[in-house]
Order: sequence, then C-alpha cells, then structure tokens
Amino acid sequence: MEKFITTPDGLSLWTESFGRPELPPILLVMGAMNQGIFWPDGFCEALASAGFYVVRYDHRDTGQSSTVDFQSAPYDLDTLTDDAVAVIHGHRLVRPTVVGLSMGGYIAQLMAVRHPGIASRLVLISSTADHRPYMAATMGQSHSAFTLPKPERIYLDYLLSAARHPPRTHAETLQSMVDGWAVTYGGSRPFPRAEVTHAIGLAMQRSSSLSAGFHHALAVAASPHRLELVLRIATPTLVIHGRHDPLLPLPHGNYLAHHIPLAQLEVLDMGHAFMWSWDAEVLSLVQGFISQNPTQPPQNMCE
Repeated sequence: MEKFITTPDGLSLWTESFGRPELPPILLVMGAMNQGIFWPDGFCEALASAGFYVVRYDHRDTGQSSTVDFQSAPYDLDTLTDDAVAVIHGHRLVRPTVVGLSMGGYIAQLMAVRHPGIASRLVLISSTADHRPYMAATMGQSHSAFTLPKPERIYLDYLLSAARHPPRTHAETLQSMVDGWAVTYGGSRPFPRAEVTHAIGLAMQRSSSLSAGFHHALAVAASPHRLELVLRIATPTLVIHGRHDPLLPLPHGNYLAHHIPLAQLEVLDMGHAFMWSWDAEVLSLVQGFISQNPTQPPQNMCE
C-alpha cells in the first residue's frame, strides 16, 4: 500500500507498506541517491510473510518524494533522520526494527541517539561511523588523516571514468548506472545484472530529477562523523558487512560492531550491495536477530 508522508519542513515522502499494520514493524532505510524500490519487492514480501509489517520509502530528492532546491534550502543527515522519524510517525510504527543500508545506516545511528527508544533494534548493512574517507577519496582529496580505509581503486576508477565520459543519452545513462552498481557488488556470487537493470530502469521512470539525488552527497559531506556518537547507542544492533565491500571496506563494519555497546557482527562473502544476491542470508540474519532480541510491549502509540 502506497502512502505519502509530510515531513516537518513540508515535503512529501513516498512510502509503501507490506503486511498487516498490527504485526511487528520494520522500517527499511535505503542508501544515498537510491529510491526505496531498491529494497527488492521479494525481500519486502518475504519479511511480511514472516510476520512483519514492512515500510520502505523514497528519501527526499529521490523517486516520487519531493525534490529540493539545495542551494536555497540545504540539508544534512540530521534532516534525513527527521524524514525517517516522520515516516515512523506517519505509519504509526511502534518501536520498529530500523534496517539501514549504507547512508541508511548513518541515519539509523543518528536516530538511535537523537531519539532513544524510538527503535527497538538496529540493523546496519554495509555502513560506517565515518563517511569522511569515502567522501574525501571520491572528491579527489587526501584521506591520509583518517583511520578507516578509503574505497578500493576499482570503485574510484569507475567514478573517474564516468566523470571523464558522462552519458549523453537515456541508454548511456542506464548503462553507466548499471556499470556503477556492478562495481559495488563482489564476492562469490555473480552480479544480478537483469534485476539491477530492471530496478534502475524503473527508478529512472519514477524520478522527475535523477540529478537531485546528488544532494545526498552534499548532505553527508556537511555532517560530522559518528566515531564517538556510536558509543552512545543503547539499542541492540546487528552489523552486517561484506568481506569484499569496495566502498566501505570491512574495517568500517568492524568499527561499528566493536564500538556500539550492544552490537554483534555478521560478515558475508559479498560486496557493498546485497540486493538480489544475498537476500535470503540477510533475511535470515534479520529474522534471527529480532527473535533473539524481543522487544517489550510498547507503552504508547506513536502520534
């Protein structure tokens, strides 16, 4: 079921739910520049069939959500966290499990500290407490001052090639985006090219401005790291990370697992993106984590 949620600053966010509202809730928070539909339909439906009420949504500046004039109305990760909280309240989710992928994991971390108790559990997939090595390397800046590693050369080479040879047609744009996604995968399983190509094609159809998604990079760059902040997370947390992640290499996941007090780490033989390749394993880990960490009955409904 589709529903539009209004943010505190008056924007409209597209959301979609799966399952029955009375079931334990799960909020899925996608990574930077990507729409909610990149949480695969089958993944969402499997969670719903397992007994959960699942909500995914388009960030501002993606998909069918509002776009922003970033120059006149800049925002940061705190604003994107406020958006996620608005989705929780808009769907009346009571202490959901918040599952964040990449930048979605940054948002989940901030939510747990800024709104303690709003989430019963966190699942951080392919995420980090420090986005600065990634941002510095992708913008051609020095990363020598950071303790966590920068992206691998294969990903940086793709960005450089895409910048030198920007796509000029719809077909070239689609191919360039598919090539970029291919670089994010890795490990022992093949790249799910057909599924990714279909999802990107759909995303291009349902977006009024693909370039607006680049505002997320500006929002992340304008935000502080969370190296110390994660020490204050009191929410049980599952960290899922790929052994072959070329964007945020495994030490990023290790840092989260070792510094969030109630965290556990699961390492899969994958890259940065798991969708359509490692769905079953991630589903199993999420379900097992929830069953190991039952939440207390809520005292109040979200208003």
